[in-house]
Amino acid sequence: MTADLARLTAAQTTADAIIATVATPIDGRPMLRIAVTDPETNTRLATGFVAYDAPGLRLLGERP
Repeated sequence: MTADLARLTAAQTTADAIIATVATPIDGRPMLRIAVTDPETNTRLATGFVAYDAPGLRLLGERP
């Protein structure tokens, strides 16, 4: 295994573990898309979604 392949494999394993740890199921709540990107190759290694609470947010044009 080349050094580059070993680094990319380790990065992919770490990215998958991070997304598995923080991602939440898509269930209708407001969500943020999170992505882990390899800075050396600018390759997206993993993507997931995280729910968040949005107190005080309102639609544009909505009256208080």
